[in-house]
Amino acid sequence: MPHLVQSAIQPAGIPAASGSGSRVSTQGSGAPRDGPIWRRNDMKRTMHCPSCEDGCEFRPDRRTEEREIRGETIVLEIPLWVCAECGETIADEHFGDPTEKAFDAYREKHGLLKSSEIQEIRTKWNLSQAAFAALLGMSQATINRYEQGALQQKKEDELIRACANPAHMSSLLQRRGATLSDRQRASTMAALEGVRPVLSWSALVDAMPSEVSRRSGFRAFDYNRYAAVVTWLCSNVALVTQTKLYKLLFYTDYLCFKTHTRSLTGALYRHMPYGPVPVGFGTLRAQLEEDDYISVDEAMFQNGNFGEVFRPGPKATEVEAAFEATELRVLRYVRDTLGGLTPTDISDRSHQEAAWKDTPPKEVISYEKAAELSLSIPD
Repeated sequence: MPHLVQSAIQPAGIPAASGSGSRVSTQGSGAPRDGPIWRRNDMKRTMHCPSCEDGCEFRPDRRTEEREIRGETIVLEIPLWVCAECGETIADEHFGDPTEKAFDAYREKHGLLKSSEIQEIRTKWNLSQAAFAALLGMSQATINRYEQGALQQKKEDELIRACANPAHMSSLLQRRGATLSDRQRASTMAALEGVRPVLSWSALVDAMPSEVSRRSGFRAFDYNRYAAVVTWLCSNVALVTQTKLYKLLFYTDYLCFKTHTRSLTGALYRHMPYGPVPVGFGTLRAQLEEDDYISVDEAMFQNGNFGEVFRPGPKATEVEAAFEATELRVLRYVRDTLGGLTPTDISDRSHQEAAWKDTPPKEVISYEKAAELSLSIPD
């Protein structure tokens, strides 16, 4: 039997009907009430009646309609106006299309994006419908239908919703950007840079320390060592997401410095909202993918959400870097201690570190704060 969902939808100024029951209430946009057609004392309205062919007084009322949507019955209470003289009914112009209202009630119940929200996500990144569809592996006609009010499937909704996240959008552009024109790709990159700066490789090299100093954890940044640590973590830790990877890297470098007065990769880390993040992480990730050291795939997690999972790439074993036994001990300890945490748990833990708390937002975290790290290798 179809499932019943009652939706009480009325514009402002129309009194809601009394009664009980489970309802999804969506307040209409309404209209200004200070115009000449509104009478504040009884909410009646004077307008032209096509049957009486004269200006008549109309009272508010409502009509119940049922719409069948994917096996569920959506009950709409549609506001209208009734002529006090002849009983002629006129639909309330502020209510909108009943089918769209039924779809919106279904979307609200099932947590789906509205058509306007889909369009907002697309335009946020300066994407045309065709370009957005190409990045998502859909057709332009599909995106157009969704933005015009067609009801999307849950799977497509999750793919589109994920694009609201700048990090996900950046990754999608790196992986599928070749499907776009040069102009469209540049326009989307410009929009991304407005949210999160993307460093070029040369700018990254300039940003990372080349000197052996306390600032760099007494190690000049070494891309091969960085790549080797990333591939080791992806090979030895289950379900590595982007957030989790960057926190594991932070703990590895700072624990190594705390234990041996020298970082493992020489990378710098910034204070970002979700915890410490390597400087130029977007550029580094793109290079790791370009070198086939890592692969990033879409996956559905146990909670039903979609996200990215980092895995060793086809050339992960070809990274040229060797670790000392003491460095491998640090890696293994970080894996054994933190590898089983969820991305949320490890992010929350990093927020408790003095290294993050005592550093201003977006500033580089000093390796001197490693002495206060909550993690220590037992003697």
